[in-house]
Amino acid sequence: MDKVIVDRSTCTECGRCVDICPSNALELREDGVTLAHSDLCSECGVCQDQCPEGSITPASSGRMPKVRDAPEGDRYWMDLSKRLTSLLGLAKAPVGIKLLRPGERAPPGFVQLTSPIRHCVSIHMASLGAALYLPETGHACAAAKAALGIAEFPEKVRSGKVPYMHGLASSEASAARIMKEIPKLPSGSVTGTLACPLSACREAPDVVVLTCLPKQAMWVANSLMFDEGGPRIVANFAGMQASCGDVTAVPVMTGKVNFSLGCYGCRSAGKLKDDEMYVGIPTAQLVQVVEALYGLRRAMGMLEKASTGPGGLN
Repeated sequence: MDKVIVDRSTCTECGRCVDICPSNALELREDGVTLAHSDLCSECGVCQDQCPEGSITPASSGRMPKVRDAPEGDRYWMDLSKRLTSLLGLAKAPVGIKLLRPGERAPPGFVQLTSPIRHCVSIHMASLGAALYLPETGHACAAAKAALGIAEFPEKVRSGKVPYMHGLASSEASAARIMKEIPKLPSGSVTGTLACPLSACREAPDVVVLTCLPKQAMWVANSLMFDEGGPRIVANFAGMQASCGDVTAVPVMTGKVNFSLGCYGCRSAGKLKDDEMYVGIPTAQLVQVVEALYGLRRAMGMLEKASTGPGGLN
């Protein structure tokens, strides 16, 4: 079965899908739009998103296999997850992201899906209880693979053509600058990613991603100031490549907590709600954040509420 289904009765052969395909998998031939290079197609859904007539559908659409619940993790990470969830009153589980380096393999209990998905989708699914392994071929978003250090940008993305066609910049030159300045881990330094609830981790993740409300992110910011009163926080984000660049790559590269308002892809494919945002916490700072949140509760006389279950700082 083809990875992409084209409804020729409605297709106007405008060629937009061919132009925007980051993998150059589509061609416009005499008989219409054709998936000429199925092996290059990642089923990223960009062609479907940009087709003005709605004539293109990824074959995997609506057929995502069910994912079993994540296995039980190490007691240490389970405890930190429980405390973080309780102290902030999180509705979704904190997610542990581990970047697999060359030679590393996915541990037992992680599911590899039959179709590629985006990094933001894996975070969303993990926050709901899934444990996912995404090798290079399991990542659907070319820009995310570049930010995560898995592969270089495809030329159409690097040049700014794809983000410009998405309407995310005033020109291809502006879009190219956006792509150039996205935080990126060294290409080839990562071969795949693991995403699971923090409570399912058996070893230290590289970063913990929170899907949270702005008020909950505010308390994380307060926790960073609690012990020493500073320095003031400088967040690194751009409304582009939020889950991969902003809250995965940046915390790994800087060793500091980073905040992100999300991006177009996260809010469509990644199911980030209008009132939600991301916080990325490098594992080395996780205990500091949890202990400072505890200190805030103690100072505000709210420890009892924290010990009885989720409720969050008010």
